[in-house]
Amino acid sequence: MPKVTIDGVEIEVPKGTTILQAARMIGKHVAPPAMCYYSKLKVSGGYCRTCLVRVAQGSTADPRPMPKLVASCRTMVMDGMVVQNNTSPEVLEARKGVVEFLLI
Repeated sequence: MPKVTIDGVEIEVPKGTTILQAARMIGKHVAPPAMCYYSKLKVSGGYCRTCLVRVAQGSTADPRPMPKLVASCRTMVMDGMVVQNNTSPEVLEARKGVVEFLLI
């Protein structure tokens, strides 16, 4: 089972778990916001981009960070992944822009 660190909290999750699902397992204070993700639908999520996160370390095998912010509801957890959610000013600013655009 892969281990992921989200905002400094490490959790072990089943294979095939998304970053959003892993964050929700930790608690509401860590989970990114999501407007279009509904867990009971197979093809939901990834459209609104409000759940953007920064992957600071890709995995144990490939520790390079992901070059862009990713939608946490569509990105699968990899062993050793380090994710910045509420601790990254870049993420918070991007979310503000996404929500502003959606409201326009």
